[in-house]
Amino acid sequence: MITNTPITLAFIGNFGGGEIILIFLIVLLLFGAKKVPELFRSLGKGVNEFRKAKNEWEQDIQDVMSQEPIEDHDFDQKASSDKETEKVNSEEEKQATS
Repeated sequence: MITNTPITLAFIGNFGGGEIILIFLIVLLLFGAKKVPELFRSLGKGVNEFRKAKNEWEQDIQDVMSQEPIEDHDFDQKASSDKETEKVNSEEEKQATS
């Protein structure tokens, strides 16, 4: 289902062989022949890290979406039972100190 589509940017258009060579030559002039391999290596590592993070994020979303929904709890009942327990405990403490 994956189709190969050419790389397009709204402000540039399609990249062809000539444009890629021109960009490479400009990079070569700016950074020098010794720095270009290091530059592309670090760029590749950055792209790989970005892809890993994106895949992990998508996997986390899929895991959450495939989980069963959490059942609704009646928190009002729990709060009222907690208040009753507190009353009983305070009355027992008063009786124990008397």
